[in-house]
Amino acid sequence: MNIHSDTSLRDEATSLFSEYAKSDFDVIRLRAVQALTAIGAGDNSALVEALLDDDEDVRQDAAQALGVLGVKEAAPQLLENLIHDPCGEVKLACVTSLAALKAEDAAPYLRTLVTGRGDEMTWDEDELHQDEWDDWLDTQIAAIKALGQMGDTAAIEPIVMALMDEDGQELGDVACEALGWIGEPSVPTLGVFTQSSNRRLRHRALRTLATIGGAEAEAILRKALSDKEGEVRLIAYEALMPNDPALVERALNDAVEEIRIAALGQSGLSEPELLDRMMRDPGAKVQLALIERLNRSQPIEDQDDLRWQVLDFLATGQQPEVSAQALGLLAALAPELVSDRLNAVFSINADDLKGERLQWAIVDALASSPLREATEWLQRACRSPFRSVRLKAMASLAMIVTDTDRPHVNQQQGRELLLSFALAPMPLAVDVEQKEEAIQTDFAALEEAGLDVSEGGENGPTSSLGAILGHDAIAAEMTQEAEENDVQPLTPREQALLAKATRHPKRRRVALDDDAEALERETRMSAIRLLGEVRGMQIMLAQIANDPEADIAAQAVSALSVSLARHRSELSDEQLIDLIASGVSHTDSNLALQALKLLQTTDLPPQDALRGKLRLMVKTGDTAFRIDAMQILTQWDGKPNVARSLLDDISAPVRQAAMRLLSSVAPDQAAAAIVPFLLDNPEQRIVTYVNDSTSAVVSIGRELLVGLRDENRRAQWPVMISALADLLGRPSRAA
Repeated sequence: MNIHSDTSLRDEATSLFSEYAKSDFDVIRLRAVQALTAIGAGDNSALVEALLDDDEDVRQDAAQALGVLGVKEAAPQLLENLIHDPCGEVKLACVTSLAALKAEDAAPYLRTLVTGRGDEMTWDEDELHQDEWDDWLDTQIAAIKALGQMGDTAAIEPIVMALMDEDGQELGDVACEALGWIGEPSVPTLGVFTQSSNRRLRHRALRTLATIGGAEAEAILRKALSDKEGEVRLIAYEALMPNDPALVERALNDAVEEIRIAALGQSGLSEPELLDRMMRDPGAKVQLALIERLNRSQPIEDQDDLRWQVLDFLATGQQPEVSAQALGLLAALAPELVSDRLNAVFSINADDLKGERLQWAIVDALASSPLREATEWLQRACRSPFRSVRLKAMASLAMIVTDTDRPHVNQQQGRELLLSFALAPMPLAVDVEQKEEAIQTDFAALEEAGLDVSEGGENGPTSSLGAILGHDAIAAEMTQEAEENDVQPLTPREQALLAKATRHPKRRRVALDDDAEALERETRMSAIRLLGEVRGMQIMLAQIANDPEADIAAQAVSALSVSLARHRSELSDEQLIDLIASGVSHTDSNLALQALKLLQTTDLPPQDALRGKLRLMVKTGDTAFRIDAMQILTQWDGKPNVARSLLDDISAPVRQAAMRLLSSVAPDQAAAAIVPFLLDNPEQRIVTYVNDSTSAVVSIGRELLVGLRDENRRAQWPVMISALADLLGRPSRAA
């Protein structure tokens, strides 16, 4: 359907809405006015006429619309309503619209409203006593903003009077905002405000002066540099330093830490100068800001390095956060020099809150380390007893592996670690008593298990993970052990753990620091999920998807869907088909659903072997299964038959999905299905079901126009009007 059809539909709708804006029924008039606004019918006289409507809601909506649509011709009538309309909400809408239209004739009346209700203004006194709220208070704020937007210099005096009214409402923020819009003429007034006893007003005035600029405002700000209050000086420094580098040194010596930190952002200090200041400035916040600015690309080779001397001093200091960040940076730049300290930090118990802070800071710094050793310590962090540290370490590994803009020295090692975590849960950190023992690497553990991990080894893939997956003897042994143990009854503890493991992930307990087994499981699940972000992991994910534990397999299939969506497929069609067929037939509903979503992600041709299973899901599956199966079958067939069969489904989400699908596949049939549903469910928005199909828009729009011309369906007109306006008011439908 071409754009001319869309334009024709809009013109017809505009004409009909204009007609209904004069209806005898107030609800229809109201919906028509709202509809004209929604479709942008600014050149329509019906909105101006609606300002005289008997219904105050219609007048209010019309007043708002005329300002939004920029109908300058409406200004005289808007002003009349402002003066004579008794409804406070209508007055409020008129104030806003007159400001948007820059109606200068309204300025005197707006100034009046800044300081009072105005003798010549008509108000509904009964409404005031009935609601126990003075509508003028809202109108006063709107009038101040309106005058500011209009740049009305004559409004400065009434704004000041309103602000100084001891019995009035708090207007400091809105007054300064309006004076800021008025600009330079407001500077003297704002200068007076900077001497106010009201701390909030003083700060707001200074910030406003900073936005206005100019010589007069700058002079006031310079005077504030000597104010006894630190926050006042900070506002002045932040405003002046970008254009006056000479102030930077002065700010660097201020007593307030925040001012010194702001100055650091404007300074061009070299790294030796940063280090020198780090030793001389006792402020913890300043030291943290300085640590953040240090170069993280060059390793620290030895203890003669000035960075080592400063960071080592801070790492052993009495300020916990500074100590943690300094040690973290040392871990990133000189891990060999602080290995003993790192071993001690990663050997602490879960109840050591200081230790958690230290571990977190170390992991945060390791993510950007230029050294290979960083990945080894991230691996150690993944064994932490603290859940937050484990997740941070896993995320850091993923950042390293997926950094395409800056290939990281540890990318290959990071990939192997993520895979190793995904294949099996990690053990807890070694006990303090064992910290002297050499840490066994993944490769050493594999060699001890009998795997040849050297290049060209006889056991298959050279990757440690590939070796695990390809080692038939170990696989057979594990299978035999599982079969033998399968007949053993579960203990109460094992049953509890099993229940916890199969619990829905979204409901899983968050406080896991004291639950070693749950931590191990979450680490593995997180690693599998992150593999979906990493290019080249689809084969491994497909292998993990064969895990006998349904939750693990489902996580792998979900990650595989993410990988396929982001990267081209690395699996053959046969591999994907086998994996999907196995998944959708599984008794675990989550695994089956993830397999179904994977099928949606692939570009596989129609699979006759799966059609029967999908059709059964459409008939008997849960809501999510019916929706996904319907979408896959429709994609394969290119016909709306399945979607049409679910239009009367018992589940509302299924019906909605069916209508969205129908609007894409058979837009000419969309109207017959969507309009009746909408009339039965007026709280729904019609745009939910259109899927950006112009053909569907026109089809549905024509159907609604037919209904809107049917007098026998007048009771449904309000819903139809809103639906048609919603349909034509979308940005993509603009004529």
